[in-house]
Amino acid sequence: MKITKIALIATLAVLSIGAGVFFRLQNIVAPQPEHIKESISYDKETGNINVLVVGIDDVEGGHRSDTIGLATIDIDDKIVRFMSLPRDTRVQIPGHGWQKLNHAYAYGGTDLLRQTIINYLGLPINYHVLVNYESFPKIVDMIGGVEINVEKRLYYQDKAGKLFINIPKGLRQMNGKTALEYVRFRNDALGDIGRVQRQQQFIKAVMKKVQSPEMLPKLPDFAKEILNLVNTNMTMTQAVQLTSYLRDINTQNMAFFTLPGKAAYISNVSYWLGDLAAASTLLSGPLPGEESAAEEAATQTAAIQTVEEQNLMELVKKLNMPIAILNGDGQAGLGKTASSYFQKAGIDVAYVGNAKHYDYHYSSIQYPTKKGDEAQQNANILKEICGISNQLVQVNETIAHVTLVLGHDKDTILNRVKNITTKQ
Repeated sequence: MKITKIALIATLAVLSIGAGVFFRLQNIVAPQPEHIKESISYDKETGNINVLVVGIDDVEGGHRSDTIGLATIDIDDKIVRFMSLPRDTRVQIPGHGWQKLNHAYAYGGTDLLRQTIINYLGLPINYHVLVNYESFPKIVDMIGGVEINVEKRLYYQDKAGKLFINIPKGLRQMNGKTALEYVRFRNDALGDIGRVQRQQQFIKAVMKKVQSPEMLPKLPDFAKEILNLVNTNMTMTQAVQLTSYLRDINTQNMAFFTLPGKAAYISNVSYWLGDLAAASTLLSGPLPGEESAAEEAATQTAAIQTVEEQNLMELVKKLNMPIAILNGDGQAGLGKTASSYFQKAGIDVAYVGNAKHYDYHYSSIQYPTKKGDEAQQNANILKEICGISNQLVQVNETIAHVTLVLGHDKDTILNRVKNITTKQ
């Protein structure tokens, strides 16, 4: 009788322990919002988990934050918003004054970058995830690669930096190596902004891949393996729990966007000036409809093109001084090619040469005041022809002509000028 009682008690004890383990496992692999909030740090005011995502580039033995983004995860409504922060974003770095955002990591690592973004956006950051370019391909290969529609051929060679990119246009199945080249490429008209857009396309492709039927059951194990390849302050349990919760998220509940703002040139340095009010709306407001946003963008583009067709030729007629063109992009023969386009459009080019360096992200205009108001007037006309913002027009007393410095956005400007040529 005693033996029977002991056996019964032991059985009940084992079952109770097993039940406890089962429920704890359920809270990890199939968690509910309340379970996540018990184990994961979140912003009590908004109910969101804010995660800093950083891509680290190794450059000549040093490290820099080459890709920076903030993911906000609304646990209750299962909504994810991802905002990319251009690395040229002008911010105040504690102890270093006004600088480009990507300098923060170089100055003080993750802690300083995190504090800089907290101060800039006014939001807490609960976790960080850092991926370096050595681990990135391994992570992509781990999920079997991704499929991305490449909108145009991406070609770039940097022998000094040992970077060679040649990705053809079209739908491509990318392994880790090719995916890394895709997200690093920025040698086009949009410069860093274009690269940010491609990085967001990559993230969408990853989300699509991991939500495929064959991948969904593997996600908890996948999260464990990822944790060994990244630098994060998130525990294994937290990572698996969060991954499990979001694995079936509806794509309509995900939004990807870039910090709103505009390019500017301040003290001879190119920056991205963020619009914090607009950023706050995107991070906390209703999700934008993709179709309506696309329609709005198409309407705006059509309106801009109509204005250009009507006005560009009239603006050319108002130019009464020759200009100079400097190559600030580094493409061989750029100055000569640009001069040909401008000359055919009816703009006199007096001088072609190279700028001080080849890393001008955005094209700019300089003019000398020694030639009076006429030089400034011509600079403003040239600004309108090229589609350059007011912040990128400045005085330079060392030059003889109104000067256009072509940066990495050169293609946009040259296409505008070619448009003038075809309309004459």
